[in-house]
Amino acid sequence: MENNKYSENKKRRIALRQQILEKRRNLSALDIEDGGYKVAQELLKHERLQKNCIIGSYVSACGELSSRPIHKVLFEMGHTLSLPRIDMDHKGLMDFFIYKKDDELIENRFHILEPAPIEENYLSFDRLEVLIVPLVAFDKKGNRLGMGGGFYDRALKKISSQCLTIGVGYDFQCLDNIPIEHWDMPLDEIITPTNHYIFKN
Repeated sequence: MENNKYSENKKRRIALRQQILEKRRNLSALDIEDGGYKVAQELLKHERLQKNCIIGSYVSACGELSSRPIHKVLFEMGHTLSLPRIDMDHKGLMDFFIYKKDDELIENRFHILEPAPIEENYLSFDRLEVLIVPLVAFDKKGNRLGMGGGFYDRALKKISSQCLTIGVGYDFQCLDNIPIEHWDMPLDEIITPTNHYIFKN
């Protein structure tokens, strides 16, 4: 029975992921940039971000809500920004490296831009104070559906309990219910271009 339930959950997650990714692929460059700008404006007035923080973020790809305006605002606010780099030697793992405004990003084999693996810029997960998380879909309980690689679920298990987790995405990525698995890590907040959901204070 447990195996059947897992199998059904897996099928539903795959179907939902495909459905949302198809919508995301049809977004215009303007939609992507505008979505990122609106989320950035919400971050600008976020109470937790009114003092300098060490923030982990992402580099947008494949129709994800643009990270460019988000990073622009975070730099203007004086925060320390770090970005993920996939660990090619260990499946499903990534590390964070401090990223400065004019640093060059390097394209990995998945065509995602990453910071250079400079040892002095390495940032351990326990130093993150805020983590901004991309997503494929979410529900109003803070459950998140990702791309399926498990990178962020593993990262969310390593951060400090004091680290604030903020998911970012489009309004159409909000679903009534996300089928969850035991390894899924819910988020504290999710921000879209028109809403700010808070699940945990």
